[in-house]
Amino acid sequence: MIGFITCQTRGTADRLLADLADRLVQAGRPVIGMVRAQAPQSFECEMHLRLLPGGEIRAISQDLGKGASGCSLDAGALEEVVARVAAALERAGPETVVVLNKFGKQEAAGRGCRELIAQAMVSDLPVLLSVPPETRAEFDAFAEGLAEEIVPDIQALEAFLSREAA
Repeated sequence: MIGFITCQTRGTADRLLADLADRLVQAGRPVIGMVRAQAPQSFECEMHLRLLPGGEIRAISQDLGKGASGCSLDAGALEEVVARVAAALERAGPETVVVLNKFGKQEAAGRGCRELIAQAMVSDLPVLLSVPPETRAEFDAFAEGLAEEIVPDIQALEAFLSREAA
């Protein structure tokens, strides 16, 4: 029920999952989740997510100022996005696909999208996301063998969804 990709080049997984979500929506398949959005940046490392369905773009980062080296993720903003997606999941139909941008540091620490993944699985909905190499061990422990690694290719992702629908 969980399909994931791992890409070595920064940004590749973000673009691939956003493109997949767009293709699914254009084909009429209901999609719930969040994907990385390209938006004008006010500061370095600014991050935005596009919420699905609907396409609302939300910033999930904070400006730490010049010379800051810490993580610019605004965990509160991420949790707000997660709550919005969770509310949409409560109304999801059986054909819905859940697309989440990644299992990152927040998820590895027990926060972020972990509950969304569990909620989708309880509802028997397929989940697609990226797993960066640095959080792979935590993801494997979380997924407990219920996840399938997929070649980072749009056709392979679509084939995974076709198998799940059968």
